[in-house]
Amino acid sequence: MIMKNKRVLFVITEDWALISHRLHLVDAAIKAGFEVGLLTRINSHYDILKARNINIFEWKLVRRSLNPVHEILAIIGLYKTICLFKPDIIHAVALKPVIYTGLVRFLFLKTGLIAALGGLGFIFNSKSLQARLLKPITRTFLKYALLKQRTRLILQNKDNIDTIQNLNIIDTKNIRLIKGAGVEVKKFVPTPIPKGIPIITLPGRMLSDKGVFEFAKVAKRIKFKNIKARFILAGDIDLQNPASIPQAYIDKWVTDGIIEHWERCDNIKEIYNKTSIVCLPSYNEGLPKVLIEAGSCSRPVVAFDVPGCREVVRNNINGFLVDFGNEYALEKALVNLIKDKQLCKRMGERGRKIVEKEFSDIIINKETFDVWNEII
Repeated sequence: MIMKNKRVLFVITEDWALISHRLHLVDAAIKAGFEVGLLTRINSHYDILKARNINIFEWKLVRRSLNPVHEILAIIGLYKTICLFKPDIIHAVALKPVIYTGLVRFLFLKTGLIAALGGLGFIFNSKSLQARLLKPITRTFLKYALLKQRTRLILQNKDNIDTIQNLNIIDTKNIRLIKGAGVEVKKFVPTPIPKGIPIITLPGRMLSDKGVFEFAKVAKRIKFKNIKARFILAGDIDLQNPASIPQAYIDKWVTDGIIEHWERCDNIKEIYNKTSIVCLPSYNEGLPKVLIEAGSCSRPVVAFDVPGCREVVRNNINGFLVDFGNEYALEKALVNLIKDKQLCKRMGERGRKIVEKEFSDIIINKETFDVWNEII
């Protein structure tokens, strides 16, 4: 049972991240009697959020910045917001918000902290020099941020839990597994797979670690074999992420007729309705929302066998899970689905059942509320 007349403050880098992943959690919290605050960088969703009577606080945070002045100002902004809103719980999402909230919370020991990491991100997954230099520093700050009582760390897959345990960042008893942010199954409803030339879509930000290069290479090979299919990159370039794909690459693929680029759509269900197959050859995930949204819309899914994706894709059941980095296996899986619409239909139907059973917003919201209640 959720305790009413309590305040929860969401600390999230971008307003669109709340809209795309946790708006249903906010709505459920308000319905349960919580007063909700949001500290974030406002882009273009202020009216949607304000209409829900959310207490909105502008956050001058730059995700990619390592400028000490910018970071100190962001921490001061967080401190001022906590002083003003006086939350009972802070639900911080992603690495910077979690670390900064954990550090500031040393001044607010009565406030509970929910630290939610959708994945372990660039610093823990990349092998670049920048990531290797930042990893030990980040580990130290993260461990310190999660040190206090009334703290719970939410992770989305067992692989990430194992990584955090091996790094000795937080006491295991304070880790909770919740499989993703959930999907609104009454909104993302099954629709027939479109007739005509199959459309294969990679929905997400245009990042190298989302497998965008692999997707383009496979698309080129399939088109070279004169197999009729359209390949879509559906999402924006994220200049705040070190793994961002340069615009020039995408422009070249479009010019060469290899792929089409659809920019991010606020109503992503429209993209799934136009799509035959969803492909996410990502390198590492927490638990990818696009795969559960696709499954909810009864679309077959293809992904690399990596943390996060393997939680959603059941090989030969609701799609194909192929060995990481194996472009030829990725190509074969896509060609099998392109040539067999009945197989697409069967896998899509199974995917819907899996989502309803494991990943619906009702299930995920209840599990999240249970964790909130532990520290209230």
